[in-house]
Amino acid sequence: MRHDAPAALPLIAFVAGLLLKGGVATAFAFAVVSALMWRLNRRASIAIAFVALGVFLAPHDQPQIAVSDRFVTIEAPIESDWSARDHFHVLRASHFLANGAPVHAPIGIYARFDPAPIVWQAVIRVEGFLRRTDDRYSIAVKSSRLMTYGGRVSPLAPSTWNRAIEQRLQRYAATYPAEVAMIDALVLGRGERLSDDAKENFRRGGTYHLLVFSGLQIALAAAVIAFALRWAGAPRVSDWSLIAFAALAPPFIGPTASVSRASVGIALYAISRVLKRPTSFENLWCVAALVRLIIAPRDLTDPAFHLTYAGAGALIFIGKPFPSRWVSYAVAAELVITPLTLFHFHQFALGGSVTTIVLTPIIFVMLIVGSLFCATEITLLLKLMRALNAVCSFLNDLSAPLSGFFAAPPPPALAIGLIAALVAIATLRDKRRAVAAALALTIPTTFAITRHVSQRTTRSPQIAFLDVGQGDAILLRSGWHNVLVDGGGRIGDAHFGETVLLPLLVDRGVRRLDIVMLSHAHPDHCGGLPAVLEQLRVSELWINPRRFREECAGEMLEAVRDSGTPVRLIRKDAAAQVGELHIEAFTAQRGFRRAAENNSSIVVRVEARRRAFLLTGDIEREAEAELAPRIRPVDLLKVPHHGSRSSSTPALLDAARPRVAVISCGAKNWFGHPHASVVNTLSARHIQLWRTDENGTIDVIVDNAIFCRPQFDTPR
Repeated sequence: MRHDAPAALPLIAFVAGLLLKGGVATAFAFAVVSALMWRLNRRASIAIAFVALGVFLAPHDQPQIAVSDRFVTIEAPIESDWSARDHFHVLRASHFLANGAPVHAPIGIYARFDPAPIVWQAVIRVEGFLRRTDDRYSIAVKSSRLMTYGGRVSPLAPSTWNRAIEQRLQRYAATYPAEVAMIDALVLGRGERLSDDAKENFRRGGTYHLLVFSGLQIALAAAVIAFALRWAGAPRVSDWSLIAFAALAPPFIGPTASVSRASVGIALYAISRVLKRPTSFENLWCVAALVRLIIAPRDLTDPAFHLTYAGAGALIFIGKPFPSRWVSYAVAAELVITPLTLFHFHQFALGGSVTTIVLTPIIFVMLIVGSLFCATEITLLLKLMRALNAVCSFLNDLSAPLSGFFAAPPPPALAIGLIAALVAIATLRDKRRAVAAALALTIPTTFAITRHVSQRTTRSPQIAFLDVGQGDAILLRSGWHNVLVDGGGRIGDAHFGETVLLPLLVDRGVRRLDIVMLSHAHPDHCGGLPAVLEQLRVSELWINPRRFREECAGEMLEAVRDSGTPVRLIRKDAAAQVGELHIEAFTAQRGFRRAAENNSSIVVRVEARRRAFLLTGDIEREAEAELAPRIRPVDLLKVPHHGSRSSSTPALLDAARPRVAVISCGAKNWFGHPHASVVNTLSARHIQLWRTDENGTIDVIVDNAIFCRPQFDTPR
């Protein structure tokens, strides 16, 4: 049987090799087998050869060079511009040098000051503490004296042309900030200029992929070039122009997955016409993915790679064979994109494909308007861009109610679905292939729904000390009832709730909270709560009005106003019965000059099935001394203030007399929590200690006894 995607088998074989890894010896063994198979079965031989290539190119773990006790000098290429956030600026690079040693992994450089503008410099050098999360790095720069620019970009490089246009546009940024940022994103691929509000609007509509320069813009630009030259009677010039365009686009915009996919596809299409060897869109997709992975094998685990190739593949392999193209395209995109967005972002946007279809012509017009403005600088075009952007925002708002957060499919379910879809692509044709691939891609979404339904309720009361890094977030559960005490957070991270806290909650089937309680308004306790109030159904919010101020408190009040959540002020004592959980909340009755915010923390006592727990916020020695007479013995103590030496005094420990203690803190945090003296004190009292920085999320199941269970698969 002749297939219209013969490159699918080498693609599957290469992906298998990347997953196998194994090193040079394993790759050599596969290469030998491939050579021996050549005369017996050439197709199998080619497949095994690509397995060998995948094994050879598979990325290996980088040595952990991050150290938290000394400064590291970083040198990185300047590949984009600074992106402004609430309290800092961030510059991202694809690789860097650390003390002269090359590191082939992404890095984010964070500056807590207004950095000098980037003009024609080629590299940035900074000094600071280097951190590592999975295969990504970050470094915080505290002073402009620890950061310098160097080198100069070549005037012949396409990226320099991009930067030259950007420098011209910045003259209009003060008067038309949103419009210039949109042109930066659509025409120049500089999405870092977009505001958080603009990004969030498109995300809620499920159309964020349209907002940045992607394969769509590449394809549209190539189509304009091809149509114009063929209309002028120069088809051969058209083909060679497409090859030149495909070669220049990645260095001009940046070699992202979507740009590379479209560029490789356009180049292969033009080359096949020049050589008079027609090919199919199916084959172009497979070859483009294969070439991209050979060039950048780390993309195999990159969300951008997954989304861009899966989206295009859905249209080609699932939507194309059916006569009702627009309907089949929309259904195919939903089937493919939904499990991937759930897996990577714990978010869904039903109807996003339909909104994409509606917005695509508008975005195309915006691309033309933006390109014309770059060439002419006629300000009337900026006003037109503003009107078109308003239309896009309106349409995204219409589809926003169909978006939200949800449980992610387990990794094995996602892998099974994607591999089964690839096998269908390689072995079947037309509608049979489309149906088989579509059915395969329902597997991860079905598992996500099953995961959510199975965890909506608990048989026994549970307390989960969520691993949110350097902060507190404690989930209390009983049957269908849920209570959240604090929400973690990081200073300067406006999206902590969406990226860390909400995924931890929805993966446990939590869509509704009876009570959200804030111990005190410090960022490491309240940073994730605004997102919770906005995205989940919250029946009541408990706060202590004393010392309720600073920026985090303001964000909480805005979220309360927008969500309409009732607020209960805990001035003295409060109590509630939530399922089997009996909850008592109390605070110190006077203010303290030292550590006033920490000492104003709400303290919570929880009882369930004759077991008791004490959650202490960040109280310190002064509040502990006042509250000690009111504290009764408990089975488990949440150690105050992340194990700081200013807390956990004998007065508290003598009153509580816990058998188990939990410290919530971040791995290698800057504060040195927990302090060795606190750990030693707990050990001397024979108190069993659990720590989120070492054990991850800690689940405590309450029955006739309490059972502590760590989870190592939670974010570190």
